[in-house]
Amino acid sequence: MARENAFMILNQYFEDESFLNIALNEQLKKSNLKREDKDLCTTIVYGTIQNLLYIQYQLQPYIKGKRVKKKIRALLYMSLYQLIYLDKIPEYAIINEAVKIAKKEGYQTSQFVNAVLRNFTRNERRSLEELDELEKISIMTSHPLWMVKMFNKQYGLEKTKMICEEDNMPPTRSGRVNTLKTTKEELLKESCFEEGTLSQDALLYKRGNLAYTSYYKEGKVTIQDESSQLVARLLDPQKTDYVLDMCSAPGSKTTHLAALMENQGKIEAYDLYKHKVKLIEHNLKRLGVKNVHVQAGDSTKLIEHYPPETFDRILLDTPCSGFGVLKRKPEIKYHDSSVMDGLIPLQALLLENAYNLLKNDGTMVYSTCTINKKENGMMIEHFIQKHPDMKVIEQRTILNYEYHTDGFYMCKMKKG
Repeated sequence: MARENAFMILNQYFEDESFLNIALNEQLKKSNLKREDKDLCTTIVYGTIQNLLYIQYQLQPYIKGKRVKKKIRALLYMSLYQLIYLDKIPEYAIINEAVKIAKKEGYQTSQFVNAVLRNFTRNERRSLEELDELEKISIMTSHPLWMVKMFNKQYGLEKTKMICEEDNMPPTRSGRVNTLKTTKEELLKESCFEEGTLSQDALLYKRGNLAYTSYYKEGKVTIQDESSQLVARLLDPQKTDYVLDMCSAPGSKTTHLAALMENQGKIEAYDLYKHKVKLIEHNLKRLGVKNVHVQAGDSTKLIEHYPPETFDRILLDTPCSGFGVLKRKPEIKYHDSSVMDGLIPLQALLLENAYNLLKNDGTMVYSTCTINKKENGMMIEHFIQKHPDMKVIEQRTILNYEYHTDGFYMCKMKKG
């Protein structure tokens, strides 16, 4: 049953280019799978997409010149993932399950799947020796070649290898203590939590899914990666401040700002989409936040709704390419490189709005969950050239392998 559900999710992903986490959650909610089967299904789905280019490279000789339907390719991909990476499952069990699923598509299809998989298990893995260094990294870590070349140009070969390898490691289960309801010291008394490695507000959860716990439901802790937790502290909001959070959803940084302000002052939080505003409101309620006014709105047009120099502090956690969160969202790797063409002008426009709305002597933090320098340091360079009254106080890039967190960029600036 776990594999049938994994096949349905992967088939939907390849057909609709759906978001993996949404497709997975919806399918698992509908299923009657036991906990261990849900875990296996999740492992197969994420593992297949995480390692897709390597799987395709290994599969290619066995299907060369053959017309294979998308859904059968999905079945072969997930089967090869199991054969290559899940060594505790017997080969015959993986092949038998794949053939069983393929039979629903017809006898010939099941024969074809059986033949491909048995041939694969009889032969040695396809060598990467003839590839150049960047191509090897691309195939071994399943990052498209254009992305590997970009990282290599920006960070050099050794860092590129470490970035790409870390993207295929399991993400940590990190949470942030909600100081509006409890203390970190109180939660660390529980055996399921341990200290984080990067953020002073971080807790690492040692068992299963934090979202299913009473700690989460009662709002004592919220799910947030450690690198992301540094952003609100960098902005350093004071209790009397009027703060703008321009791109708030799902509200992790907004609620962190509120906690640092001890529910005093006022935060205006915006997101473009109404359904995301509901998600923010749900998190505000769960975490006991009282000083946030949230609304749907286009933050590229906020200058039309507020007088210039309205806010003491502004957080612009801008939409970005997401190259820092590939551990959690491996499907982002396979987006076309042109995705950045629309993002960079959007980021620049949001920065212009932030500049106009920030008080003289006010503080702004610009942050992204990407490690692409064009969206980070280079973006800030252009912004500062245009607005020499903005001074960089601190900027930081966190690469994923440094603390086993998401990759992140943040820059604190002061006006005047």
